[in-house]
Amino acid sequence: MAQRLALYFDGQSAAWLDEQQGLARGSLDDFAATADLDDHEVAVVIPGEDVLLTRAPLPPIRSAARRLQAARYALEDRLAGRVEQLHFALIGAPDRDGETPVAVIDLDRMTALCDALDTAGIDAARILPDYMALPAPDTATWQIAATEDRILTRTDPVAGFACDADLWPVIAPALETPASATVRTADTGRARRLLDIDWGEQAEAPEADVVGFPDADALLASLLAQPEALRGAVNLRQGAFARRSQFQSQWRPLVLTGALAATWLVVAIVARGIETWQLDQRIDALHQQTLAAFHDAFPGVQNINDLRVQAEQGIQQLRGTGGAGGLFPLVQAVAAVAGQTDDLQVQSMQYRNGKLGLSLNGKNVQSVETLRAGFAQRNGIQLSVQSADASASGVQIQATVSQGASS
Repeated sequence: MAQRLALYFDGQSAAWLDEQQGLARGSLDDFAATADLDDHEVAVVIPGEDVLLTRAPLPPIRSAARRLQAARYALEDRLAGRVEQLHFALIGAPDRDGETPVAVIDLDRMTALCDALDTAGIDAARILPDYMALPAPDTATWQIAATEDRILTRTDPVAGFACDADLWPVIAPALETPASATVRTADTGRARRLLDIDWGEQAEAPEADVVGFPDADALLASLLAQPEALRGAVNLRQGAFARRSQFQSQWRPLVLTGALAATWLVVAIVARGIETWQLDQRIDALHQQTLAAFHDAFPGVQNINDLRVQAEQGIQQLRGTGGAGGLFPLVQAVAAVAGQTDDLQVQSMQYRNGKLGLSLNGKNVQSVETLRAGFAQRNGIQLSVQSADASASGVQIQATVSQGASS
């Protein structure tokens, strides 16, 4: 396994440890010229202000690519920027609440970073925010690194933040107050003042474990001194920014399992054949249901040669030619007559052979005369009453309506 080197890059200048473990500064080209990149993997540490660590409720998807895609939409409403302008990376496994840690960085920032590394010939194995270079804290403990103008905080193995020193008293109390905190700083007196802030009601200030350094360079050097510890931290090199060598290495296990893949391919083909047969059966069943519905709608049609054309013709006949005949004028006439009085209630209608059969209920015998009088006023519509049976619930009327001279 290749050894690791840690490199700090803020987008302009770089910092790394020289052979004497002292902090060296320069450009990415300077680092590439002095480092043995052939025998070492490089972990690049960037300013934590550029990276947001959050959590997203994701479905149990095995594919990392699909989980990344799901994270984009799960966080869409929580982020100020558009998801198309952001790069997402999965940090670890879901927690007990089913939420997966996710890292978010501006897409242009990530693109510029990777382009700068590629230009210098640096194939970074891992890119992570600087606060994740702090040791992973224990439960109810924070790891903090404080410089003159910045505060780096790692609140748990997969969470943390970086901020200006002026914002620390605002951001820190918004999180769950830890019982203790390890503070790395060149100003030991400031470390205790850093924790002596208003942590909220009924919250006590964390106990401070101060680790002093001669200066800010020594503090940064301590974060870069254990690159192997960065292996389990956040890695932004995922998705479109994954290393090419990672893709190549993934082919080896695929070759070894080629026979199994071929077996699954055969199973998939057989399953698709079964699915196709089932679909054919459903199509046949739907065709029979369509024929039955057609016969119910047009009982006078015995032979069916072209179902679609004959259905269109039947519907046209129901509508009538030019709007002057067919079913709809009869229905309109019935609606007009029955709607003029509360004495008549249409119970059912059946259209066949140009005639509309009606079953109506009238309040009394006079309802029959009301029905006749109403249709007498409808030109071109003829009413024929077959029966009118009186009962305690009113008069049950059976009649037909057709085109013709009114009577």
